[in-house]
Amino acid sequence: MNTLHMLTGLCEKYSLGTIQGEPQAVKGGLLHQMYHVTTDRGDYAVKLLNPDIMRRPQAMENMINSERIVLRLAQGSDALPVVAALKREEQQLLLLDMAHSSSPDSVRQYAFVYPWIEARSVFAPEINVSHCGKIGHILGQIHHAALKPEELGLPPEESGRSPYDWQGYLALAREQQVYWLSDYEAMLPNLTRWDKAAVAAMESVSSFQVVSHRDLDPKNVLWQDGQPYLIDWEAAGAVNPYQELLEVLNYWANDKDGSLNSSLCRALLQEYTRFMDLRGVNWTPIFACSYDGMLGWLEYTLKKALGIEGDEKALGVRQMLDTYKDLLRYETKAEKLREELY
Repeated sequence: MNTLHMLTGLCEKYSLGTIQGEPQAVKGGLLHQMYHVTTDRGDYAVKLLNPDIMRRPQAMENMINSERIVLRLAQGSDALPVVAALKREEQQLLLLDMAHSSSPDSVRQYAFVYPWIEARSVFAPEINVSHCGKIGHILGQIHHAALKPEELGLPPEESGRSPYDWQGYLALAREQQVYWLSDYEAMLPNLTRWDKAAVAAMESVSSFQVVSHRDLDPKNVLWQDGQPYLIDWEAAGAVNPYQELLEVLNYWANDKDGSLNSSLCRALLQEYTRFMDLRGVNWTPIFACSYDGMLGWLEYTLKKALGIEGDEKALGVRQMLDTYKDLLRYETKAEKLREELY
């Protein structure tokens, strides 16, 4: 079933209206497909969820829980500018049954449908102190709320993980005789070092966690007339707030070349510390764990490059190499971040 038929079927099943014109692909996401769909009932952002991701054992539960988090943060006098998926038939995670498809692996397509917002993301060098101040303010509010998984009916988060099997992936790469083998071999010492430090620090860092976004990359914030809207909550869950703060500073407080911009960093921290006190924080284990998100993404893209996850090997290779460059830049940036935080 092609994308137009898929979107048409989704709109018909969930009474979203009759599609007007051609749905427009929206660039930005790396895992899922997003479309701007106009019907006779309104404009929607329709996210078709990656079937490979949805086959994972906990994927459906994680998706449902992520929207539960969004709804909680959107309620009450302290409501935050978040974009929640629309409910249809009392659910947000929607299913399009494609039983007539010839492929048994593609008979279930899941989707989220959001109200369409005429807004856009901003990136360096366009990001300014106003953007960073507002992101710091919102992040501080989320962390200060100190939501716990049990308050939202979510399962408890595991306190750690095992090291990634970098050597096992090396063996597979050699077996497949991949053209990027020498690049990966050169990465191994650093990947192993960063991963070992992150895993060792996780137990102490996980003793203090709050429920938050966990992927507050600039592409996951839309801006409309200077107002931010937080989107793409699929990664939401429990996280050490200071670990997420480091990750957000890494995403937002950058010059065009990826180095730390002190003015942007201070603007974000000034607003964040209106809600969170950073005095007395033991930053050593938190810095060690701040590599964890990028390492996890690199491991996922490495599996794509090896054909273990999905069938986009070339894309996996590009993303793996780019993520490694991001890790190297972050190691240099982390030293400057320490100076701003201490």
